[in-house]
Amino acid sequence: MKHFLNLLIMILVLGTGVSSKAETINTSIKRDIFNVLVDSKCVPWSPKANKSMLYGIKKRDRHASPTIFKVKPGKELIIQNVSGDVYADWPGHNERKTDANGYSKTLNTYAGILPSSYIDEQINHMALIGTFANRKGVIVGTPFFIGNGPINLIVPEGAEQLQLGINDNLFKDNHGLFEVNINIDN
Repeated sequence: MKHFLNLLIMILVLGTGVSSKAETINTSIKRDIFNVLVDSKCVPWSPKANKSMLYGIKKRDRHASPTIFKVKPGKELIIQNVSGDVYADWPGHNERKTDANGYSKTLNTYAGILPSSYIDEQINHMALIGTFANRKGVIVGTPFFIGNGPINLIVPEGAEQLQLGINDNLFKDNHGLFEVNINIDN
């Protein structure tokens, strides 16, 4: 039944198209494991809120806001991709289909720098990345690689959001999504 419900949610999300508003996950529900969807068009953070950390988004690039998950400082999170694939191009180009670890080789990009240029490790194109941010979307700390995970993190002081998105710089031709599991240590 759980898989059927997740499939139904994915169909509804894909059927609605790209939203320009951030999807905020309600964590006031009393549970410690959440599944969230990260569309392939989701940017990892808002360039407007983080002008010193710009990457190749153009005005006509139809992208979605990051998937936003409300968090509290000091909480331990375990983040893991559980399913899904994304394309860095129109569907049908199987050589550009990948899981949350991204392409095994970084593709040449024509839209400028990737968000991963602000992370101190080599990260593949189209990988799942994240950052913590305050309530206005300003990054707290440093963005980080998630990939398929699992990755264990402690929410830093001043952070109220976990933002999830794709390591890309041209989002309008992306397709697919990731289902990501977030476990909160209560």
